[in-house]
Amino acid sequence: MPAVPVSRFQDGPERKRKPHAKSRKGCGNCKLRRVKCDETKPRCKRCAAYGVSCDYDGSRPSLDLAAQGSFQVDLFHQESSPSAPTSKPKPNHTPTCHTDNAMIPAPIPAPEKPPSVRKTVASMVNASLQAAPPASDSTSNVHQVHYWTFTEEHLDILKRFQERTVSTIGNSQTAPTYRDCISHLTFSHPFLMHMVLSLTLMHDAHLSTPHSEDLGAKYHHASLQHWNTATKLFKHVLSNPIPPSYRDAVWATGALLGAASFAYVEASKPEQAWPLKPSEPTDLDWLKLSEGKKAIWQVADPTRPDSIFHGIALKMTAIKVSDWVAESDLSFLPHHLKQLFGITPQSTPQNNVYCLPIIMLSRLHGLTPNSDNVVEFLLFMALIPPDFKNMLEIKDPRALLLLLWWFRKLEHGDPWWLIKRAKLEGRAVEMWLETYYGGEAGLTRMYASLGQMHHLGQQALPKRSPVGASQDASGRQGRDEGAATFPPSVESWIKDRSNAGCPVQ
Repeated sequence: MPAVPVSRFQDGPERKRKPHAKSRKGCGNCKLRRVKCDETKPRCKRCAAYGVSCDYDGSRPSLDLAAQGSFQVDLFHQESSPSAPTSKPKPNHTPTCHTDNAMIPAPIPAPEKPPSVRKTVASMVNASLQAAPPASDSTSNVHQVHYWTFTEEHLDILKRFQERTVSTIGNSQTAPTYRDCISHLTFSHPFLMHMVLSLTLMHDAHLSTPHSEDLGAKYHHASLQHWNTATKLFKHVLSNPIPPSYRDAVWATGALLGAASFAYVEASKPEQAWPLKPSEPTDLDWLKLSEGKKAIWQVADPTRPDSIFHGIALKMTAIKVSDWVAESDLSFLPHHLKQLFGITPQSTPQNNVYCLPIIMLSRLHGLTPNSDNVVEFLLFMALIPPDFKNMLEIKDPRALLLLLWWFRKLEHGDPWWLIKRAKLEGRAVEMWLETYYGGEAGLTRMYASLGQMHHLGQQALPKRSPVGASQDASGRQGRDEGAATFPPSVESWIKDRSNAGCPVQ
């Protein structure tokens, strides 16, 4: 009688399956990469090998590559690996095989190609950006970047931001904080990431254009693409209640957006620039943005104790314009300039719209913009009163004359993002004043002949045929040969491009 087959799944020794318990106690970065974490504390072995910070309690963003502000991995090392180098076979133990009685060495299997750290890091950054939580509405994903992938090329751009571009924003004291903090925030805030990429590519375009216009145009186009994305995401964030965790990223984005807005000039020659070009709603957007930054400051409140910009913010708030006004003595102004700007012993920023801008410009006497003093020059843009900005919008010639002085100072400075607008629009303002008013001399004669002060809120000046100036057959204003001579001031400074001294001292 044949033996009945016995199923090995029913009888015989009991098969034991190795128990497996899925741990949920791994660190945030290992979960993000979907790899097993050994749960070593305070830093697991995988995070230590890849040079990234390790977080178990969720107090940091899901991905934190910036430990104290610098990348802890070599972003330019193409094929690095945290594992030990593969050992080579020893010559005395070379495997062989027999073929036709001949001893032929067997092929040695190529060592497994180590994973690219750069590719891994880029993948982690991309996953972190895609996993960024919505600012307010959990059903909305407009702030996310599913249609965009963070790549190794973007790692290179971030590296250039850290090592080069960030040092050109703000001054030498603020640059380290911007480098450390902004780089950290980009990994969990897509709107800031795109703004960082945009500004860095804009810097690339500035550096490349003199050597290769095609390469400069390529960088410029890529910069505008990231700027467009950053703006859309940023507007969405600002249109909803801002979570506390977003406040520092919001302020950082506002600061970079201000620099990018000043740096971007669409015109390529003065005739195409403001104020010579036809008026558009976007005119002076770079200046109007300063008001928007004040609103962002109030929302983000970088002076709060838990802000990573706390130290910088406190220094900025320590500046008191009232002290400048109290300490400033405008008696040094030549008589014709006092008359031109309506300066009297009773003049204050409250009753004379030109008073505070003149005070701020006089503080810049003898200075050339660089990384140490650039904030002093930016205060002119940030602190000039709204009424003075309105005078610029209606192209008041006296306001334009003061703006021209500021532009000329910036033109000779170091910060790259200030130079192009200062040159183009500065020359356009100069041409506009010469064409319609005969420059400073024509303005001075006109106000002297009027015999009255033009205070805040009065009607804008006529744009044609000012009193005291003649016109030639072409319609261009000429100089009155019989006019009195005036001490050298704004006009002589405008004509001498190499002289960046203060025109009112």
